[in-house]
Amino acid sequence: MDENKSYMTHTLFRVEQDNHHIITIHPLSTAAPEQLDIIDYLTQFVDLVTFILEQEDTIGVVYSCPIQDKEIEYTQLFEQFSSSRSRPSDLYKLTSKVLHWETFKKTIVSIISDNCTAIALATMLWSNCRIASEKLQFGFPESKYGLFTAFGTTIYLPALIGTENALNLLTKSKLLSSEEAYKLGLINELAQKPSDSLSLAINWILNLPTTNAGHHTEQTDELNPEAILAIQKKARGLYPGTNAVIELLRKNPSSTAVEASEREAILYLEVFNCPEPLSMVRTLHYAVKLAKSPDRIKHLDNYKLNKIGVLGAGMMGSGIAYEAARAGIEVALKDVTLPQAERGKAYSSHVCEKSLALGAMNPSQREQLLARIKPTDQVDDLNGSDCIIEAVFEDFHLKAEVTKESLPYLNQNGFFATNTTSLPITELAKASNDPKKFIGMHFFSPVDRMPLVEIICGKQTEQKTLEKALITALRLNKIPIVVQDGPGFFTSRIFFNYLLEGITMVLEGISPTLVEEEAMAAGFAVGPLAVLDEISLELMLHVYDQLPGLHASQKRAYTYLKGMVDQERKGKKSGAGFYDYDVETKKKTIWKNPVIASAKENVTPSIIRKRLLHVMALDSYRCLAEGVLNQPIDGDIGSILGVGYASYTGGVFGHIDCTTLPTFIAECEDFQAKGEQWDIPESLRELAKKNFKFYSDFDSNWR
Repeated sequence: MDENKSYMTHTLFRVEQDNHHIITIHPLSTAAPEQLDIIDYLTQFVDLVTFILEQEDTIGVVYSCPIQDKEIEYTQLFEQFSSSRSRPSDLYKLTSKVLHWETFKKTIVSIISDNCTAIALATMLWSNCRIASEKLQFGFPESKYGLFTAFGTTIYLPALIGTENALNLLTKSKLLSSEEAYKLGLINELAQKPSDSLSLAINWILNLPTTNAGHHTEQTDELNPEAILAIQKKARGLYPGTNAVIELLRKNPSSTAVEASEREAILYLEVFNCPEPLSMVRTLHYAVKLAKSPDRIKHLDNYKLNKIGVLGAGMMGSGIAYEAARAGIEVALKDVTLPQAERGKAYSSHVCEKSLALGAMNPSQREQLLARIKPTDQVDDLNGSDCIIEAVFEDFHLKAEVTKESLPYLNQNGFFATNTTSLPITELAKASNDPKKFIGMHFFSPVDRMPLVEIICGKQTEQKTLEKALITALRLNKIPIVVQDGPGFFTSRIFFNYLLEGITMVLEGISPTLVEEEAMAAGFAVGPLAVLDEISLELMLHVYDQLPGLHASQKRAYTYLKGMVDQERKGKKSGAGFYDYDVETKKKTIWKNPVIASAKENVTPSIIRKRLLHVMALDSYRCLAEGVLNQPIDGDIGSILGVGYASYTGGVFGHIDCTTLPTFIAECEDFQAKGEQWDIPESLRELAKKNFKFYSDFDSNWR
């Protein structure tokens, strides 16, 4: 390649020609595409390639990715595509120009040297051949935000890797490694060194017959109905991007590429104008990114986290120990007896074996991780801990006992955290000789798979302790939200209302099957009755016993659960609860209590969905008004990542905004006869009169 021979000048791209009349195109590092309209920017690139292909002496084109992931912000995309700035015809014109490239019968090769996803990956599909460096990632992660990638992706991708593979890649947000992308056919060749890519690209152009140079856009394989059902079973029709992809891939086999391109452009803009994607991006992208930012730590620069003491080697304590060891931290895992502590360490071994089988860990990494965990029944093995996390049974006296016993072994600059579902931190801190260094860290089970940590400040918790807890959460690769003390804090409190509403509907005579089905249809991870069986009805009664008081609806639920426990219907472990569990088949079937008469009036499924979504959102506002939550976005993160609230809503406050506050109030009023959980704060009514919204696009309106 003669780098001194410039083929033409361009403000955004460097263009060069070699002696074979092969043209290479690179984006200029001085260009700033993030400041440009994305369609205008890509149109300049496409027009440039088209001009080059039109030249008779051009035998092939090599281009690097015209855009990089870091140069595209979702805020920019929403500003452009959810407004009148862009029309479907603008996007369609761009894609139709790319489709025209195949008429030139000249080979186009793209070079990928960095991770390539979303629109950046879409531009790579425009080439005939793709050459990538090793150890990169490819995919369409925006599907987890209810979006999909257009720019010809739904046309070119099925032709390259098959329609079913395209469906999975476009809707599951999974990222492929370079090797996986190569095996799938997304990548044509892997370069051992990035510097090898250009010579490989030239070789493709010189040796690929021109008869094979055109794009193959006439896809032949139709979408398998079973593949669609598998996606729909999980997505439940709640994600606009997934719905659009299914529709496009269904219709493409009977359409021309031009017709498919036009349909793709229309649906792309329709999806951006749906309320769900913006809410999901706000919570699950930007808010999570901010929650994980080390910039939140403002006052500490000398706190070192080398050793963690974990009290209790049950499921929670074992999971915390694993996460700490995985983060490279030494762990003293203490329980009453050594065999119990060793069983706790065995959990880490089990998780490591799964990672080994998946290729996510090698034997050396497993041995190093396990070596960091010391199971013990001796309290002095906690000595020198920079943090002690107590994770014993939910009992005030037990927690106080282990707290007092272990505090003398805490490093002078360390802090003590209690992992509790609902017990007030301020009360638990009374067992400490220094409540300023005492805080709540509510992990979620299974700890190695659940990303959230709810950090709870007691009335005497000092800022330094909070920041140490944040440092710990981030070291464990968790997403922290910070809330203030109160019975149930935030996540458990609103989740108890979800479970309460499920029980309340059963007591009203609504079919338990319908309750569970509509909970899933509403987007919840698990139905309320199944959750109760999983945690056990006895544990739910114990939680109610710990609360400072119960209102009438809670008392009714308590009485009903107590009656079920007395009948030995204690939940999944006992083989019977709200479900019956078959030991041999491992299947469960819903139990209909013959004592409860069926509701006289048919309840529409949409009412059940509203009740489950609204009751949690309503109590979330109470948490905000009472100061348990500092900001709505913490509630949105916590509701989705902590207790499985419907993710397409963007969280509890996103749900209220989407419903609109006046409508939300009116619908909650319709349910007030169902119980005290539907009491509406006067301050919320006042906000409704002003048609208040918690967010304006990505910005919070809360004081």
